[in-house]
Amino acid sequence: MTTNWIWPVVEGNWAVLAKKNVWATYSDKARAKVRKGDQIVFYVKGTGNFRAVYRLGSDWYPAQVPIWYDELAANKVRYKHQVAMELLELGSANYKSLVHSLSFVKNKKQISVYLQSMGGGPANHGRPVSDEDFAVILTELQRNPGPLEEIPHVEEGSIAIAGKPTAGGGSPRPTTALLPWLFQDLESVARGLINREKYVEGRDPSTIFEDLVFLAFRFLGYNTSRQLGYKRGAGRPGPDGEARSSNADYVLVYDVKQRAEGYALSAADHRALREYVEAAQSRGDTNVFCVVVSSGFSGEPRPMNGVPLTFIPASTLLELVALKVQNPEIVNSRTLKKLFGTTGILAHRNIEQWASYHDADRLDMRHLLKLTTETVG
Repeated sequence: MTTNWIWPVVEGNWAVLAKKNVWATYSDKARAKVRKGDQIVFYVKGTGNFRAVYRLGSDWYPAQVPIWYDELAANKVRYKHQVAMELLELGSANYKSLVHSLSFVKNKKQISVYLQSMGGGPANHGRPVSDEDFAVILTELQRNPGPLEEIPHVEEGSIAIAGKPTAGGGSPRPTTALLPWLFQDLESVARGLINREKYVEGRDPSTIFEDLVFLAFRFLGYNTSRQLGYKRGAGRPGPDGEARSSNADYVLVYDVKQRAEGYALSAADHRALREYVEAAQSRGDTNVFCVVVSSGFSGEPRPMNGVPLTFIPASTLLELVALKVQNPEIVNSRTLKKLFGTTGILAHRNIEQWASYHDADRLDMRHLLKLTTETVG
C-alpha cells in the first residue's frame, strides 16, 4: 500500500535532490515508517510552493559521503539514512492557495505548522496525508508544470551539474545546483587558483570569479539580470555587475577584484567606482550602494559623495550564502540591506551580529572554509 507524505526542504538541499535523485534523513523513526514505493510531496522552504512529487525507488541504505549543504559545511555525514528517488511530477503549487482544499490543515489560521519537519522526518506532525489531499497538490503541480529556474551560463568542463532530464526535455539547472561551485571554489578562485579539470580550458580566474560572485548575489535573492564585467567586452568601462533588490528599493553596483594577496583601493579605482555609481543614479536609481568583492583587502574603503562603499571578502560572501541555505525565509535582499549601508569591510563579526539579530541558524564556517581550501590543488 502506497503512503503519501509531505516533506519540507531548504533550497540548497532541494538542488541536491533534483540533481542526484536521492533523499536522506537522520531519523530512525522516519526510516522505519517511510518505505519503498511511498510518495513524497516536497515543499521548498522560502518559496511558498510545493515543487515536486517523488517516489521512493529503493529501500533505505547507509549514506557514505556528505552531499547536503549542512553536511558539506561540517565535512561529515549528518543524514545517515539515504534512499533513491524517482521523479513523478515537477511543477509549482502554491501552499496558501490550496490551504482551504487540504483536509490535513486543520487550523486555517496557523498553516505554517503543518509544513514543519518533525524530528528530521515528514511534516504534518509526522503523519501521512490522504489520497484526496495528495491529489489536490498533484493536480496543481500538473497545472503549473515546467523545469526548474534557469541560471546564467557558467562554463564547466568534465564535471556534470545538471540533473535528470525533465518531462519537457532538457535538464533542470537551478541556480542552487551550482552552490557546490561557490562552496568549493569561490575563495580559491578569488586568489587565482582554479581546478583545470573542472573549468573549460583557457578560462581566466578573474572571469570565473566574476561568474561565481554573480551567482552568489543571485542566490541571495538579488535580481542580477545585468552581468557586465568581461561579458561587456574589452575596452568598455563599467562595473562588473549590478545586483538589484527584488523587494526593497536599492541597487548594489559591484566590482570584482581577483587578487592573490588581497586588494588595495587605488585613486583610479575609487574614481571609476564613483563614476559607476553616478551612472546608476543618472538612470533614476536613488538608493545606490557600492560593493567590491575580493580575496581580502589591504586598507579601508572610502565613501563616495555620501554613497557607502563596502568591501566584502570572499569568505564573508560565502558566509552569507551559507546563511541563505539554512534560512531561506530570513535571508533576502530586504533584510541584507543594512549590511551595505555603512562604509567599511564586511567582516565575520558583522555577519554574526546580523544573524543574531534576525535569529538565524548558522553553519560552522570553519569546516566549510577548510573544505573549500582543500578542494583545489
